[in-house]
Amino acid sequence: MKLILLVLLLGAAVCSIASPSRYWDDWHAQARYARERAREAREDARRAALEARREARQATQEARERVRQARREAFASRMEMEREKRQFLREMQEHRREVERDIRQAFRDRD
Repeated sequence: MKLILLVLLLGAAVCSIASPSRYWDDWHAQARYARERAREAREDARRAALEARREARQATQEARERVRQARREAFASRMEMEREKRQFLREMQEHRREVERDIRQAFRDRD
């Protein structure tokens, strides 16, 4: 009797392993669904990382362009100030020459 019961139990165990049950099919379906969801999550994370890198690259590029523009404007401003300074110095030299001419002329006229 014990031997028959043992054989039946072993047979049932072998049958349950050999032929998948509904539970086995459900587990496979759930595992497949979980793998698919994990794959989708990885793909979403990869896309988000790529997008974040692209946005960071773009922000860096825009910042560099703003720095270049600010430097260009500062350089142009310095050049304009330098031109104005040279113009002022030329005018002052011209004015000094006129004053010196006027002084010489005044001394000549006095004699």
